[in-house]
Amino acid sequence: METKKDNLPVIIQPNAVTNARYDYSQQQKDFMYHFIEKMNMHMTKDFMLVKDLFGNIVIEMDLKEIVKSDNYTPMLEAIRELQKKPISYKFKKQNETYEVNTTLIATLVHKKGSGKIFIKTTEESLPVISYIGSGFTAFNKSIALSLPSFYAKRIYELCCRWKDKGFYRTSLAEFRKMMMIEDKFKNNADLERNVLRLSEKYLTEMADLTFTYTFRKENGSKAFNWLEFNIITRTGEKTTDKGVWYSSLYNILYTVYRDSRAMLITDLIATNDELKRAAERFKRLYKDINNGVIKPHGILAYVNRVLADEYEIPMELLTAPEERSKKRKEAAKQAAAMAKIEAAARKKNEEARVNEEMMDDIFGYLKKPAAEDNRRTGKAQRLGDVIRGK
Repeated sequence: METKKDNLPVIIQPNAVTNARYDYSQQQKDFMYHFIEKMNMHMTKDFMLVKDLFGNIVIEMDLKEIVKSDNYTPMLEAIRELQKKPISYKFKKQNETYEVNTTLIATLVHKKGSGKIFIKTTEESLPVISYIGSGFTAFNKSIALSLPSFYAKRIYELCCRWKDKGFYRTSLAEFRKMMMIEDKFKNNADLERNVLRLSEKYLTEMADLTFTYTFRKENGSKAFNWLEFNIITRTGEKTTDKGVWYSSLYNILYTVYRDSRAMLITDLIATNDELKRAAERFKRLYKDINNGVIKPHGILAYVNRVLADEYEIPMELLTAPEERSKKRKEAAKQAAAMAKIEAAARKKNEEARVNEEMMDDIFGYLKKPAAEDNRRTGKAQRLGDVIRGK
């Protein structure tokens, strides 16, 4: 679906595609933008979806809308290569997570002597290409096509997705997977030189937004294991206030916690619509820390108290991840011990009940004769009375 905003063409791309893993060339990525645009049209009432005799969906495209020259051969080769390249994504259904590995194109038919091509899609690729119910990314089609690097295109999509937040963070391992570079640029210097700095340069020069990035060490790691992006709009408009507040609050909290608590707490405050108040409150607090009003050894306790009292952040969330893990293990251990004690008590009560029933069975006959003797005695006494005339 192509919309118009300030006369700029916008592509609506499902977040499943934005986050999917695929290893495409720049040319293949350009084709994918056009293909998604065609699939978006499938969602409108004005577009009649074409199917073949077997019910497979067929997308008709015109290469002259994709290729700037009259030479279609390189693009056709790129599309043919797409048939061999996998696309991987995850989805959840009934609390179960599934990972799908498929291809974008099942069949490519080129009408000789023309730029017309007919693409038959794989059934598994349709949900991720056309379904935006679980969220979508809107980005400028012209800018995406103009970026000369696959990595710049992908980072541009991610920045567009998180533009409203003004902030995006991911583990380095996940970022490498998303960019399909697990076996490339293995040290951070190579990653910066070939992916991050180059993409930042291209977006700054050519896109409607750009980014800065920071490597982080989290959860006790001695090496950098997280990557943060600060997203900056470049169209003359300021980054959304919400994005500024979010980034400001997160950065302050991160200086205190140095782990995942900063993100968890910021997200919770954002959910409660308290970002502005919290960002302003912690800016003042940060000044007090820098001015020495709050002593270093008391910072953590003070921040925890402010978050708990003023923003109702659960104490469990304020606990360090390793402490939470330790407490969960201890709680699980205590629960297991309690369950064991309760099971033993139930077993003991059951044994006592069985023993009581056995005793009743064993000694019950001693009670019955006594009752019968009483009855016989009663009868004998009555008969004696009769004989004696009583």
